[in-house]
Amino acid sequence: MFDVVIKNGVIVDGSGNKSYQADIGIISDKIAKIGLIDISQSETIIDATGRYVTPGFIDTHSHADTSAFLFPDCQSYLKQGITTFIGGTCGDSNAPLNNYWIRKYWEYDMWNEIDPFIFYPETIQPVERVKKVVLEKTGVMIDWKSFGEYLSRLENTGIGTNMVAMLGHSQLRADVMGKAGDRRPTEIEMEEMKHHISEAMESGAWGISFGRDYPPSAFADEEEMLELLRHVKQYNGMFSIHWKRTGIRNASANRPNKWSGVEEALNLAYKSGLKVQISHLDTGFEIYPSNKELEIVAAKETLKLIDKYLEMGVKAAFDVIPGTSGGIVHVPYLAGYFMPWLKQAGSLSNFINCLKAYDYRDEVVNRIYSGHWYNINPIVDPEWDFKMVISKCKEITYEGLTIRHIADLMGIDSVRAVLMVLLEDKYTMVHKHAKLIEGVRELLKHDRASVCTDTFSFDEKGIYGLDSEIPEILPHPHTYCAFPKYILESGMDSIEKTIRKISGFPAEFTGLSDRGMIRECYYADILIFDIDNLRTNENYKEPRKYAEGIEYAFVNGDLAIENSHFTGKRSGKILKNKQDV
Repeated sequence: MFDVVIKNGVIVDGSGNKSYQADIGIISDKIAKIGLIDISQSETIIDATGRYVTPGFIDTHSHADTSAFLFPDCQSYLKQGITTFIGGTCGDSNAPLNNYWIRKYWEYDMWNEIDPFIFYPETIQPVERVKKVVLEKTGVMIDWKSFGEYLSRLENTGIGTNMVAMLGHSQLRADVMGKAGDRRPTEIEMEEMKHHISEAMESGAWGISFGRDYPPSAFADEEEMLELLRHVKQYNGMFSIHWKRTGIRNASANRPNKWSGVEEALNLAYKSGLKVQISHLDTGFEIYPSNKELEIVAAKETLKLIDKYLEMGVKAAFDVIPGTSGGIVHVPYLAGYFMPWLKQAGSLSNFINCLKAYDYRDEVVNRIYSGHWYNINPIVDPEWDFKMVISKCKEITYEGLTIRHIADLMGIDSVRAVLMVLLEDKYTMVHKHAKLIEGVRELLKHDRASVCTDTFSFDEKGIYGLDSEIPEILPHPHTYCAFPKYILESGMDSIEKTIRKISGFPAEFTGLSDRGMIRECYYADILIFDIDNLRTNENYKEPRKYAEGIEYAFVNGDLAIENSHFTGKRSGKILKNKQDV
């Protein structure tokens, strides 16, 4: 007898091979049979006639591991079809946690109480200080220290999806070196970092991740990274890397050489002999002014560089965010881009009153044009005003226009135009595009490309903006809809190839044996959906909206989504060090 039989579905098995119609029989957590099955052999029958039956999607670059102890259901992931995610990326992980904590961004709204700041936070703080504020704000205790203890915490709580965990270099380095991170580690510090790597790998980590735009990982030199990678290699691990593409995001920010950032990632893989997953790949070029045709050329040239290293024997893959607006979080209100001044004014209304004074406006304008504030920085990004679009305003003629367009209409510079828009409506909302979709789609065509959210996993409430007049940040819409967005807007030329990029290929590259494909004896991470009913519900005014259309989602044989509703089951597993333990 089967626990569940899925009847008459069109199976897209994740391999890229042609789809076919068949039944699937599930026993416990595995696919027991594919073929024609007598319905009398199971009490639970799901009729999938006319719908696709696919492997659960694999998110190859997530930050959900760091928020999973607060949101263990992982509903925003399950409802878009993600059944497995790779966390601990960009150098961030929730362990080791003995001395210092590096800000992860899920605790963004808490940081003013952890360590008050106006312009730029000190993102490394004593762990006890962080634990105190997190407990006060969430009621949840941070009660682990080691990597293994955190994994055990999640196993005891339960988790809605499967998780692959990487050890974050920034957290590792901060815990060992504290705030004095802008230097080489001593021999004693290197040995302590290696000790933590051993503990993490023996506990089930799959490798280490670097965050090359974020301190303290940004401060490491090649010698340090290679020494740590060689230690990871002893455990047959891999690494992922947020490559150098923006530079450190502070008052001294400058435009980096993106090409060298991609090269660094590939060279580390070549010299260490480890497999590398390049995080949220973009093109290796800055194109100014923006041009769709040149963006495609830039993507092709970037892929040629990757192909060159593949020919040299480097084992490399990369993930791509399936949109143009970045990842992690979204700034919904125009005023949110001026948060330092809001803090100093004491409230949004006080800030707007100050803006009425011409000399105050001049002060803000001069500060921004000097490059002091990264979030609006014409020096680092001369096209910032072209990328920012008004989505809601009392002056409805502005809606849908870029800041540059509005500035041209006003006959003034773009920074002053932003301030004038705020004077017209302090609750003006915006949507920022970071790049062009043509480059994204070109990168996704490569056979080593996969798809990622680059977000946390939340519920419909999340954790941001709960006690403020306006939220400075909200979850990025991709938190809820990245994978349906990819399928509907940037998929390949067949459903089989489209699904392979988010199931079979990432499982194969990462080393997730018995997952990522619909095959007998594989784990039953399975989705059922009608592509015609798939909806992103992508919303930049209120992004906390679940995607629609994933009718059923099995995680290790259990129904996590049934008739489009979350069942409450946390059937995910911590997938440990290339094997299930």
